Order: sequence, then structure tokens, then C-alpha cells
Amino acid sequence: MRVGVGKRDGVESVDVSLERASVTIGLRPGNRITLPQLRQTIRNIGFRAKDATVTAIGTVIERGGKPALSVTGTDVVWLLAGSNAAYADAMQRVKAPQPAPLEAAGTVAPPNESQPEVLVLQALKAVGK
Repeated sequence: MRVGVGKRDGVESVDVSLERASVTIGLRPGNRITLPQLRQTIRNIGFRAKDATVTAIGTVIERGGKPALSVTGTDVVWLLAGSNAAYADAMQRVKAPQPAPLEAAGTVAPPNESQPEVLVLQALKAVGK
């Protein structure tokens, strides 16, 4: 796992825990690798990709009347979900768009063929300049 994932362009570190049945992948700033690409690499190695805890930089945009995160430097757009202050903040940003980049943290479940990927927000904050 460590070698296969570590060979991907943009990957800075790979920490595998057999005890927790998890892998932590650190990415270099400015990388262009996407979560679907990482999931595919994990499947190609012979493992099943589960929920991913992510931190990404992007801007909140509107998709079908709901907030979404357009991830900076990629074509990735995650619909946002949640029932906390971070999601309420994202809803406000849809109503009054702000182009400033934000750091969003949360969980993305494995994709469902009939549904787009959804980032369940845990935190949303402005990125310092």
C-alpha cells in the first residue's frame, strides 16, 4: 500500500495502520491528485476504499440551490452536507457569495453510482493569506 500510493504524483507521505485498518495520505501543497484517483489506486492494489477524512482548499459555490465546494486547482466539486455551524456558514456563503478561499474539513463516503460525492462538513474556515 505504502509503495503503490506513495508513487502517485502529489503524494508526500503514506502511513499505514493495520491495527486501525486505515491509511493516512499526506499530499503536497498545490497537488492535483483527486480523491477518485487515490481510491482507484487503492482498489488497484487490492484494498477497498472506505470513508475518507479530507481537508481541502476551495470556494463555496451553489449547485442546485445547495452549497458545494469547488476544490482549488482541480475539477472536483463536492456537494456539502451537515447539520452544524460549518454547514450553516456554507449556506450563508451561497446566499452572499465570497470568492475568498476556504479550508473545508470533513468526510467523503465512497461514491455511489447514482449520486455525486458529498463532503459532510465538520469545519469551514477562511484561509490566511
